[in-house]
Order: sequence, then structure tokens, then C-alpha cells
Amino acid sequence: MHEYSLACEIFETVIETADKNKAIAVNSITLEIGGLTHVSPEQLLFCLDVLSRNSIAEGAKVNVNFVPPSGECECGYRGDAGVPDKLRDEDQPSLYEYAIQTCPVCGKLLQLLGGDELMIRTIDIEI
Repeated sequence: MHEYSLACEIFETVIETADKNKAIAVNSITLEIGGLTHVSPEQLLFCLDVLSRNSIAEGAKVNVNFVPPSGECECGYRGDAGVPDKLRDEDQPSLYEYAIQTCPVCGKLLQLLGGDELMIRTIDIEI
């Protein structure tokens, strides 16, 4: 389960940031997860919850924003790859579903750009 190792890295960054800013509590964390990361948000949130117990991050609200990949076409289009028409059971498109996205301008297949990010966007702390 790679979500645990990701959660460990996120937790370390949050705690380091809180310590550097002399925080007494972490109120919330906002994560941006690319649509191609293949991260289970439920597993990631569970791991973060377990790791944060008995720390200044215990009880912090974790907000997750999914970011779709962007696409590029040989016709010059560059932009959002869109959300595939057919979604998997979990309502998260698979890599294959993104890989067959077509250009809204000319109809050719898009080359995917990005979408594999997992970033900490904000850390709200109490000083």
C-alpha cells in the first residue's frame, strides 16, 4: 500500500512546517491529487489519521481536491483533458479512460500532461 508511504511524507512535511512556525495545532491540510496518481483517498486519509494521533495534527481536517490532467494536441490545443465520459465504479477515471481522450478542436487523441501530482496546497496552523 503506497498510500502509507505517501501519508508518512505528507505528515513529516506538515509537522516540520508547523514546528518551524512554532504552531500549537494543525487545523487543516489541503491536498491536490492528480487524476493519474492512482492514490486511494480513503486509504490516504486513514493513514494520515493514524499517523497524526497524539501529535499537534491530531483531528486536523484534510481536504482533498482532485485535479484532472491537461492535454496537448498536435493541432495546437492545450488545456484540460476533461473528465472521461465513462467513469469507473469509484467515480475516478482510470489511466486508460484518460488516455483515450480526444481533442475538443480536431478530434485526435490528446497527449496527457501532468495529472500525477500529489501536493500539499495549504497547511492551516494555530500559533
